[in-house]
Amino acid sequence: MAIQARTGGLSPAQAAVVAIGAVTAALLIGRRASPTPEHPRTQRWYRRLDKPDYTPPSLVYPVAWTGIQASLAYGGYRLLRTEGSPERTTALAFWAANQVGIAGWSEVFFGHRSTGWGAVASAALGASAVGYVAAANQADKTAGQLGIPLVAWVSFATLLAEEIWRKND
Repeated sequence: MAIQARTGGLSPAQAAVVAIGAVTAALLIGRRASPTPEHPRTQRWYRRLDKPDYTPPSLVYPVAWTGIQASLAYGGYRLLRTEGSPERTTALAFWAANQVGIAGWSEVFFGHRSTGWGAVASAALGASAVGYVAAANQADKTAGQLGIPLVAWVSFATLLAEEIWRKND
């Protein structure tokens, strides 16, 4: 019996651990600075900011991010399972950059209470999200489409962050 060499991506279990681990880590790191009841000073600071009328209610954020990160986890899983290629490598690099951006944005905006740099970080995350969708579409079309909710949300979030910056400078 001959043993065939594996030419594809990670096994299903390995890909699931990496994808779910990365998005969970990003959410947990981002939560460390978020305006939650566990961070009352940050919560008070955020509540006192002058925000535009189109700011979503607080309950929208965890629902939106859970859906976005679930989509990204599945997209990452699909990419990790595909056969290695330059397109896959580029898509995974953007995917990882997005996880870092998601984790870091809360630290910039809430942790450092920097509305200006938060707007800049949000725009950078948006550019990375667009890069992910474009690159992932080349490696796995479904993985690319699963990044569209991040692009949509971060586009809105950048507009919101810029307006908060402008109103609170």
